[in-house]
Amino acid sequence: MKRPTVVGVVGGVASGKSEVTRHLERLGARVIHADAFGHEVLKEAEVIDALTGRFGRAILDPTHNHIDRSKVANLVFGSEPTAVENRRFLESVVHPRIRKRIGESLDRALADASLAVVVLDVPLLIESGWMERCDRVLFVDAAPEVRRARAMHRGWDDEQFAAREAAQIDIEKKRASATDIIPNSETLEALRSRVEQWWASVT
Repeated sequence: MKRPTVVGVVGGVASGKSEVTRHLERLGARVIHADAFGHEVLKEAEVIDALTGRFGRAILDPTHNHIDRSKVANLVFGSEPTAVENRRFLESVVHPRIRKRIGESLDRALADASLAVVVLDVPLLIESGWMERCDRVLFVDAAPEVRRARAMHRGWDDEQFAAREAAQIDIEKKRASATDIIPNSETLEALRSRVEQWWASVT
C-alpha cells in the first residue's frame, strides 16, 4: 500500500506559506496545523501556570483565563539575549506537547490510504526537525520588498518584521533545503495556479 507523500512548506516571513497550505488543503491534502495545536496547548492549566510564573500575569488576556499570544510574541521574538532566553523557555514548555500532537496526527494520516498528500504546516519546520519526516519541501519564494510590504499590510512595523526574521534560520538555508520552489511575488491567482501545477505533478 502506497503511503501519502509528506510535504513541508517553508519560506521567509510573509512569503505566502499559509496561502499555499490553504490551497493544498482545498485540492485535497490533509494538513496538520501545528498552530492549532499551539492554541490548544496554551489553554492547558500547567502551561498557563508555567508561563505566568516566568512572565507574570500581564501576558493573560482581559479575562485572565487565557494566554494572549501577541503579548508573549513581544517577549520572545528578536535576537537580543533576553528575547532568545525567553524563546527558549517558551519552547521548552510548549514544544514537547505540540510535537506529541503533531506526531500522533501524522501517524494517523500516513495510515490513511485515501490520502495522496499530507502537509506539515509547522512553523520553524527545519529548526524543529520535522523536515526529516518530509518527502518533499516546498519553498515559497517572495522578494524581500514584497514580503516586507505584506508584513506592513498586516500591521507590523519594521522592527516587528526584523524580529520575526531574526528568530528564524537564514532564508537561503531554507531555500537550499527545499526540493521544490513556488514563486510568490505576483498575484494570488498566479500563486494558486503554480500550486495547482505542483499538485498535478505529485498526485
